[in-house]
Amino acid sequence: MATADEVLGRAAPAPGFAPADKSVVARSPWQHAWARLRRDKVGIACSLFIFALVLFAAAAPLFEQLTGHTLNKSNSTGTDDLTLLPVTPMHGCHGLGSIGEQNCFVFGASDALGHDMLVQLAYGARTSLFIGVVSTTLTMIIALLAGLAAGFYGGVTDGVLSRLMEIVAAFPFFLFAIVMSVTFGASTATVISVIVFFSWYYAGRIFRADVLSLREREFVLAARMLGASSGRILFRHVLPHLVGPLIVLASLSIAAAIGFEAALSFLGFGLPIEVASWGRMIDQAVGGGLYRNAPHLMLFPGTLLMLTVLAFNLLGDSLRDALDPRGGGI
Repeated sequence: MATADEVLGRAAPAPGFAPADKSVVARSPWQHAWARLRRDKVGIACSLFIFALVLFAAAAPLFEQLTGHTLNKSNSTGTDDLTLLPVTPMHGCHGLGSIGEQNCFVFGASDALGHDMLVQLAYGARTSLFIGVVSTTLTMIIALLAGLAAGFYGGVTDGVLSRLMEIVAAFPFFLFAIVMSVTFGASTATVISVIVFFSWYYAGRIFRADVLSLREREFVLAARMLGASSGRILFRHVLPHLVGPLIVLASLSIAAAIGFEAALSFLGFGLPIEVASWGRMIDQAVGGGLYRNAPHLMLFPGTLLMLTVLAFNLLGDSLRDALDPRGGGI
């Protein structure tokens, strides 16, 4: 009796070979990357910390209302009457019902003027995240455009942009930042401008090297033979391959920008006094040796700054491993 395959005119499977499992579903590179990232406990922990930091920063106005302490308003109850030192954590707090009273400081005061540490930390997180994200966005845009132009077009374009990258890399970073701050005044815009000016060349070099390799690949040559324009090749065939490095570099760039802003503010050349900054809080703790009698002045902003920079750096490493196509199979 004829088999079903013979009746339907299909060839029977060769002996020793099982038919393909139709339950196997192909996954895209992004799905593989997400699967690898989910297995990375360090990456997940860093992502959760950054998410919590964003919530903490968003809740800054709420902390002002709950504590009754405005960001830039001095509080006489925030200093000790005898020593004139900032009060310590949980000063004047006798349970949840006391939060909102003028003499209740959950994390203590941040300086000798009696500013609330909790409020200062939350607004400092806003400042750090804003400067980190905005400066990184501008840096990546400039670096991506420069890297695409230099790597794809080559010749004079590559020579001019490469020399410009080398010139920027030769500038003394902190000295130029201090001069800019003194010349144009301490402001958020000045800090962001300095960070962008000194950061784009590093990512630009990486993008340039990637584009130099990609422009000789078979799919780019095939697109040229089919008559595709340079713009179409750049944005349809080359740019998608730079998304992975872009994400990794952006994470590392945010960490660097946050650390740089804190360092400038610590030196007194960063943000204006009315803008909360973790770096300035550490500077105020060091000035006059206040941290010796009130260690929380340095402990809270210093720990938060260290954990934030570390989280973005480790997340960048996790993203690099997850987006690497040569990584372990899932």
